[in-house]
Formats: sequence, C-alpha cells, structure tokens
Amino acid sequence: MAGMSFATFIQSATRLVGRPSSHERADHLGSLFERVARRLWMHDRGLAELRWAAVTLATMALLGLVAGLLQESGDFGRVRLVATPAALLLTAAAWGPYATRLAASRAVRLGLGPAVLAVAVIGGGMADIATLHLPPAAPMIVLGLAFAAMTPGYLIAAGLLLTASVAIFIAHALGSLAPTATVQSTDRFVVNVVVSLLASAGMAIVVRIATEAEERANRLAAQSRERLDVVERVNEIVGRFDGSQPVRSVVQGVVDDVARDFDIALISMYLPDGEGRLSMVGVAGYHDPFHVIEPGVGVIGRAAASRTTQFVADVLADPDYRAARADVRSEVAVPVVHSGELLSIVNFEGNAEHPIGPSQVALAEMLAHSLAGALRSARLDDERRERLHAIERVMAVSRALVADLDRPRIVAAVIDAAVELLNVDVAALFSRGPDGKYRLETGTGFPRDALGIEVHPGVGLTGRAIVERARVESLLEVASWPRDHWSERPGGDEPHAAMALPILVDDRVVAVLTVSRIGIERTFTELERGIADLLVAQVSIGLQNADLHARVAESALRDPLTGLLNRRYFDEAIETAYATARRSADPLGLIVLDLDHFSAVNNEHGHSVGDAVLRRVARAIRNAVRDGDIAVRYGGEEFVVIVPGTDDDGAVEIAERIREAVGRSGMELVDGRLVPLTISAGVACLVDESDGHGLFRAADSALLAAKRAGRNRVTRI
Repeated sequence: MAGMSFATFIQSATRLVGRPSSHERADHLGSLFERVARRLWMHDRGLAELRWAAVTLATMALLGLVAGLLQESGDFGRVRLVATPAALLLTAAAWGPYATRLAASRAVRLGLGPAVLAVAVIGGGMADIATLHLPPAAPMIVLGLAFAAMTPGYLIAAGLLLTASVAIFIAHALGSLAPTATVQSTDRFVVNVVVSLLASAGMAIVVRIATEAEERANRLAAQSRERLDVVERVNEIVGRFDGSQPVRSVVQGVVDDVARDFDIALISMYLPDGEGRLSMVGVAGYHDPFHVIEPGVGVIGRAAASRTTQFVADVLADPDYRAARADVRSEVAVPVVHSGELLSIVNFEGNAEHPIGPSQVALAEMLAHSLAGALRSARLDDERRERLHAIERVMAVSRALVADLDRPRIVAAVIDAAVELLNVDVAALFSRGPDGKYRLETGTGFPRDALGIEVHPGVGLTGRAIVERARVESLLEVASWPRDHWSERPGGDEPHAAMALPILVDDRVVAVLTVSRIGIERTFTELERGIADLLVAQVSIGLQNADLHARVAESALRDPLTGLLNRRYFDEAIETAYATARRSADPLGLIVLDLDHFSAVNNEHGHSVGDAVLRRVARAIRNAVRDGDIAVRYGGEEFVVIVPGTDDDGAVEIAERIREAVGRSGMELVDGRLVPLTISAGVACLVDESDGHGLFRAADSALLAAKRAGRNRVTRI
C-alpha cells in the first residue's frame, strides 16, 4: 500500500466505484447522486456556495487522510488537522438553522473563497524559501483556489495567493543565505503559480458568463410571462362585453379592472353620442372629470379627431391640454376605431408617483384594439361574436407562440392562424436567412417547389413591405413569387386582394407574412387588418424566442474553441448510442484520443498557438470521421469519437485515419512556426459494459495503454 502512488490509488478507486455490478445498483447510485446534487446546488447561490465550501473542506480532509495512509511521512497531517475542524464547523453552518441568514450576507460570500484558500495554504503549506520546492500537500491550494473561483471573493483569494507567492519569491531572491534552488525549481515554482492563477481565472470567467447567461434567460422568461399575463388579463377584461349587459355599465367595470390590475392612477373612457360629442361612461381616480368633450378639444378631443394615439409626456407643455386634476403630468389618449368609425376613447393620465410611459401606452393601445370589437358587438350582435372569436383566436395563437420554442411548429401555426382568421386562399411566410436574403419558408395555396424562392427588397408586394417596414396592401398585385408558378395557383392569373405584413424583431424585418384572396372584390376589412397586425406582432415575439432558444441550445452543446460537440452533449449521446446498439444488436465503437505532449506546446509556444493547434486537430478529426460519427472535445486536449455500427476493426481503422491526419496537420505552420503533432488513441467496442460510460472507461484504459507503450499509436481493448 505504501508503494502505491496517490494518483494511481484514486484512479483505481474511481474505476471500481464507477463500474456498478448491476443496473439496480446504477439506478440506486444515480438516485443518490441526484438527491445529493439537489441538496448542494439550489437557486440560492449564497447557500450553494456555503455548502460547497463545506464539501471542499471535507474533501481536503479526506484527501489528507487517504494520503496519510498511503505515505509514511507526516506531510499530510497538518491538512487533516486544519481541514477537519473547519469542515465540521462549516458543515454545521451550511445545514444549520442559520444557514439562510449566513448565505444572505455579502461579507460571508466574499470571505468564503479566501477562507477556504487559507485553510488549504495552512494545511498544504507554501514553498520553501530557500529551495522554492513545493510541499507534497501543495495541491490542496489548487483545490482551494478552484473553489474560490466560483465565489464573489475570488479576486481577494487570488490576490492573497499572488501576494504570498511574490513575497516568497522575493524573500528567496533577497535572502541572507545563498539561494539553493535550481533554475528548474525556480521555473517550476513560477509556472505553478501562474498556471494556478490563470486556470482559476478562466474558471471564474466561465462561472461569471454562465451566471449572466442564466440571469438573462430568467429575465427573458419573466418578460415573456409578463407579456402573456397582460394579454390574458386584457382578454379577460374584454370578455365583459358578452351582450348580456348595457354597454355603459360594462365600461365602468372595465375601467375598474384596468385601474386595479395595471396600477393606472387615472382612467376615463368616452363614447361618441348622437350629437358628435364624446360622453364619459367610465371613470376611475377623478373627483370632477369632464363629462362631455368636443372633438378636437384637449388631448382626448385631438385623439378623436385624428383617429391616432396621442401621448403627451409633459401635459404642462401641451397647449391643448385641459386639466381635470392639478397633479396630472402625463397622458395618453387612444381612439377605439372600427372600420373607420370611432367607437370610444381610452384615456390614461398619470401623476408624479404613477407616470404614463411607453408600457402604459402599449397597454392602452392593446386595450383599445381589443375594445374595438367588443364595443361594436354591442350594436351588431353577429359582428360582435365574430370579432370576439377573432380576438380570442389571436390570443390563443399568441399564447401558443410564446410558449413554443420550436420554429417549424411556430411558422406552421402562423400559416394556419392566418388562413383561419383572415379567410385567405394563399398564405406565405418569407424569412430572412443568415445571408440576409428573403426566401419563402412555408405557406399554403401554391406548389411545394416554390419553397425557397427569393424575394428582393422593393420588388413586388412582399419586397415593398420589406423596404417600407409597414403593412402593404393591394387589390391588383399578386404575391411576389415568380410568374411561372402562377398558373398552378388557385385562380390562375386572376387578381388577388393581397396584404404583406412585415414581422419586426429589434427594429429589423426578419420575415414577411403575405396573404391574398382570389378576386378583386374580396377586399380586407378594417377588422381583418387589425387582426393581421396583431397576429404579426405576436409572431415576432414567438420567432424571437425560438431563435434565441436555438442559439442558446446550440452554444450550450458546442465547444467554442474547436466547434466540436462538447462533453455535455457526449454524456447524453453515448448513453443514447449505447441503448440503440443494445436494442438493435449492432456494434458500437468508441475512440478516446489525447494529444501527445500538448502541455509542452503551451509552455514553449504559448496558449494562442496551443488554441490554434487544438482548432487544427479538431478540423483533422472532422475530416477523418464518417458521416454519422459523433466527434466531441471531451476536455483540454482530449477528444472522443462515437462510431455507431462499427466493430473493433472498423473503429481502429477510423482511429488510424485520425492519427495520420493529425500527424499531417503537424507539418503545417502554425503562426509561422512548425509544431509537430502526434496523437494517441484508445479503442473499445460494445461487449459487456453495463452502460455507455462503461464503454468510455474501457476506451480510456486502452488510451492509457497507448500512452505507456510510447504514444502516437492506436490501442484496442
């Protein structure tokens, strides 16, 4: 036992524990690890850091105990002496009744990283000043610094370690005794310090990036939920107009609901009377409102006369403003219009405590759009039912689009909704591709071979919508695909009543929804135009969410340096491939590869050259594998290739191709330098392994054998 190295013991123990004897044991361990993970990693970052600090200290104590058993010297005794009580104390704090309060303290979070590092330094020991030799327990400092990199106190911990290292180096250089350190030990000391700091800094940066990405995703999800809540609540409010009560009594209920649910200080609603004036029928927050307003008088009258939204950020600077309350500072008046007919005015006013801004303007306009159909339905019951059905369908589509993140389903739902809501014969979605060109993505009412045709900005109805960035309508033009498809479309060359509606995301036209009806007499009504505008507004949110999700999902599964798939993808892919091979009784090969002497490349040429080498090796691997093989950067200079449907001989052949390709790539200059490259490979094939990761361990053992046999070779199990 004393002769066994610590690293060899840990590797052997890991292989023994990691290879369950049965599926039942594997399931039990998986469930256990899942429960432990939930206890250690939670949404409360402060509590997670506190518990991980306890785990890190416990790991130091355990490693010190194991190392003490393996070595006769007492080099690790101080580690056990310092880390054990610290781990017990922090465990009690992390799982005790005051854990949440401690985790919420900024001082505690800042001090955790330096504290764990201090325990590691005290237990492991710093370098000898005279020789600059590191003590055997010095790796504990790396473990402590790795934990500190995940905490807000990383900069403090790194600064303390750097200061201590510089102090030791200066004391060594200026000591009264003649330095006894060799050049190699001096270089090794400097390299160890620099590598430790750089590695931990990289880890800290990755943690920060991941944290910020998680926060951004949470913010986007919260914004999406907030938009959906607003749409759903507005839909509920509009649902008051069910024809069972007089309009005036329903309007007051609507005003009360909006004031309560959306925290609007002052609200009023006006309906046109028989004499052309505006009569107040609903009010909240006013003591003495204007009961009657003439068109063109005040902000409300101006909205009625112009049929456009009037937003005044500072009413004191508006000459048309008429004050109903002295503390009013901002106002938005939105006309409710249907088929050119003014049905109502929705008016929000704000004071210093509750100002009117862009979000309130959007709410007022949404409410006005929704109320248009509802108010009209009070006079024409059939039209009211049709309008409410259309609004409910748009809202249903909106909820589906916001909730769904799959782009093909979203665009298919958009076409289905356009056909149903607008009663059109032809519907098409032209989308902007990565090259900036607009092509037909999907639609209905035209031949399938029309998919993919390009539309040029400014040309035809769709092209005009791209340039004008607004809805374009025509009674004479047909959609913008080539004329050789017209004869196969419904109606042939007969003119269509058509609309092209640009879909904007971040003020950029990302797609255009083009719809048309056969026959010039089938023009679109004002209601249908409003439905179309509302539909594309919801489509933009759905497409934005889907594209963002696709980018985030893709980046999460790709190694940013090499472009290969990453370990996260591999962990799922190997189990899937294993299960598939077991079911189909097909062979499954796995190749584990590791660049030979890669650390020397970084040390001699620098990390920029090392990164260029890794990119070149990744390119060589991609070119050497087959279609259907899965190439992964497992970590550092280690790569993995899953080769489905391949036995030992086939996997060895592919591994040899990779080895030769990597060797050839080493004959090319990297940043003007010749960096010879070789790679070792271990190959395993599906035999008796109990899971995909058992297959990986077998291939990894073969790789270790290749390394021991002299490197630059392929070894199979």
